[in-house]
Amino acid sequence: MQSLRRRPTLGFVSLGQANYSSCMLNPQSNPQPVNATPFTRIGLIGDVHAEDEALQQTLDFLQDQQLDAILCTGDIADGSGDINRCCELLQQHEVITVRGNHDRWLLNDKVRHIENAHCRTELTSENHAYLEALPTSLTFATSHGHAMLCHGVVDDDLAKIWPGSERMPPERSDKLDTLLADNQYHLLLNGHMHYRTLVYFEQLTLLNAGTLRNLHKPGFSTLDFAQDQVIAYEFVEQRCEMVRQFNIKPHAQDQVWANSAAFDGQWTPKVLYAST
Repeated sequence: MQSLRRRPTLGFVSLGQANYSSCMLNPQSNPQPVNATPFTRIGLIGDVHAEDEALQQTLDFLQDQQLDAILCTGDIADGSGDINRCCELLQQHEVITVRGNHDRWLLNDKVRHIENAHCRTELTSENHAYLEALPTSLTFATSHGHAMLCHGVVDDDLAKIWPGSERMPPERSDKLDTLLADNQYHLLLNGHMHYRTLVYFEQLTLLNAGTLRNLHKPGFSTLDFAQDQVIAYEFVEQRCEMVRQFNIKPHAQDQVWANSAAFDGQWTPKVLYAST
């Protein structure tokens, strides 16, 4: 039984039909959010990679969390599970989804040499149309202001953001820095890196949604803008359990960056995983 809140009127005909033509983002213009009524509580799913069983479990759990909407960072394609079932689940549950680089590669029949790559012929015609219609990024309204959902950074589905740590050098982005300078967003939700983490900037919080892929510590999150909380969940013995909780906005003790050009490689990641 579903217990999502009554959904606000959205800026396109139907999430299930994946008609996103009115929410394609032009970062140089005034962004128009896809929802008429700001979201207060949302669920966030990272890169799916055809993990249909994990996606079903995630959606079953999120249906009981009194959410306004569920969002997903894409990369539905390329994994050991059932891509058609994943597409159908996302549509049935009206998950607001963007297209990832693996979805683009699949549609263009590129990079099919990778492990567990799907073929276009595996897709039903309906699911092929669904993937084709997904935007690269979109804007949605929250009770804190505008937020962006994308796979990498804006329309670059291969871009990564990482301030730099002991194990990995900085990953910077001119597109992110332009977005920060425009100061139109308070939040950016992305995927691609398969690592659930928070990066705080002066004007914006970046939250990487991680992945459902079994090889990369699968999990998902919820965000409550009224409580200023992001809560991370993982799969523990066939259950979904809360493992971490942080503020969406930075507090005094948090490391805050002006932009990605300021990354110095001396960052301690703020991760959304169970403490080890």
